[in-house]
Amino acid sequence: MRKKLILILAMLFITTGCVCVQTASIEEIIDDILTSKISVYNHNNEGFKYYLPSGMTVSYKDEYNEIVKSDGYSYYLYVDLVRFYNEIQNTYKEVEDIYYSHVFENDNKKGVINIYNEGKGIYLINVEYNYAKIEAHVKKEDINLAVTKSLLIVTSVKYNKNVISNMLGKDLTTTEEEVNVFEIADDSSTYLQVDDTYYEEKSYDSEVIN
Repeated sequence: MRKKLILILAMLFITTGCVCVQTASIEEIIDDILTSKISVYNHNNEGFKYYLPSGMTVSYKDEYNEIVKSDGYSYYLYVDLVRFYNEIQNTYKEVEDIYYSHVFENDNKKGVINIYNEGKGIYLINVEYNYAKIEAHVKKEDINLAVTKSLLIVTSVKYNKNVISNMLGKDLTTTEEEVNVFEIADDSSTYLQVDDTYYEEKSYDSEVIN
């Protein structure tokens, strides 16, 4: 019952901008989301699915990447299907001398949240967990909400190994061919920028998929 309540509250925080998210520590946000054990999926890609929080819209997707729009920001999602298929775990360590860095663990899986001060009030959010990564540039006052949305997505990702096997058989046959965007330079991802426009070219319905 407590887990269901946490999940409901998390959804309310995101949809209403509840002050609890804004005032909570990032560690508290991590603990609440990880203990909620999200098992609801409302967005499908070819080899994986996940929970897309209310108010977020997918404007672009291919087999490995998606761009999710919310409140004028772009969230860049990448899933590392090659590492998932080969069961290669990423190793994480906290980064010194940045705005925030924290390694966490859940269900024998490690993840990391790194936040970089890009200057002029803009911060780069980098969230990695379960072979999925999200990056976004946000203003300081939106850091907690962006972290919450990103965590809800990456912690809910569920992979379809049979589909991924077919995909890799066609496109990627060895790990040496992999382009790993998880290894983008930690100081800044120059292609990420604050997005003040809303893209309508591709939007996906967030109705729950059974």
